[in-house]
Amino acid sequence: MPLIHSSPISSVVIAGAGGFGIELYDYLNEEALRGGPAVAGFLVDPQWSTTIPEGIDKPYLGAIGDFRAESGQVAVVAIGTAQGRQSVLAQLSANGVATPTYVHGTAIVSPAARLGHGVIICPFSIVNRDAAMADGSVANVHCSIGHNASVGEYSILSPYAALNGYAAIGARCFLGTRATIYPRVHIGDDCIVDTHAGVRANTGDKVLISSRGTYQVSPLRTR
Repeated sequence: MPLIHSSPISSVVIAGAGGFGIELYDYLNEEALRGGPAVAGFLVDPQWSTTIPEGIDKPYLGAIGDFRAESGQVAVVAIGTAQGRQSVLAQLSANGVATPTYVHGTAIVSPAARLGHGVIICPFSIVNRDAAMADGSVANVHCSIGHNASVGEYSILSPYAALNGYAAIGARCFLGTRATIYPRVHIGDDCIVDTHAGVRANTGDKVLISSRGTYQVSPLRTR
């Protein structure tokens, strides 16, 4: 089942109407045509936008912090930044809105993998045996999370990013497209791994790793 939730779902609301939100809309809408829950609309904070992109026939339902779900209604958080995901998931939780994990039908997830709430796993990604994705984390298209690897809370893997066996990334990390964490390598919280970079040694918190070197940075501010 693409949306993993303990109770029946009547409809789903998408929190965020940017690029990631529209991608998730396409996934969820296609699944609705095959009998999945319908997309009710979008939540967008007014300071960002209240306009739903052209060609999307779903309404703007208000600000994220004001939303209260109807019976059986859940929300999927389509925010593409780690700090933004943490903030929005906290707001929805405080308002009693369920945020189930979403797994696209083409993804492969081992039954022995562990997924937190609010996780997003996009098309053609693989989460292998005894791997773990903590609350709010994201695996975009074609990601690979090896056996016994772990992804920290709200961390984001861009397309084709990979964690090899026993690798681990902390909370609120961002891995660029085709970033690779080598086997048994651990990086700390609030780290950024640049596009195409390979991480071969452990790091602490708030580190930027690129093909040019490793640098201490402040975490990205997005909200």
